[in-house]
Amino acid sequence: MRSRKQKPEDGSFWAFALINGRLAEFDFEVIRGKFYMGIGHCYVKRSEYKTKYEQRMINKDIKKYCFTYRNKQYRRVGTRKPLPRKRFKIPKRIGKGMTLEELKAKLKVK
Repeated sequence: MRSRKQKPEDGSFWAFALINGRLAEFDFEVIRGKFYMGIGHCYVKRSEYKTKYEQRMINKDIKKYCFTYRNKQYRRVGTRKPLPRKRFKIPKRIGKGMTLEELKAKLKVK
């Protein structure tokens, strides 16, 4: 089985966006060229970012990313279809928990 080479645009990133009309930071992932929203966002003030580079980055990003957040779903402004969110798989073993000795044995730590 051949493994797919990771494209430079694949990965996890963060950016600025207008979410519900307010400036916010959000994280997202691009996997095989498909956009996935991350875990969440946080509202920020433009005055927190002082340098010209940061201001240019904000201006560039808010033109590109405008979302609404309602009922735990993100949508692009003007569309009804919710954006896909990254699903995190939780191992079944998490429910039971792991003892310190099991963890040390798994990590091979003395």
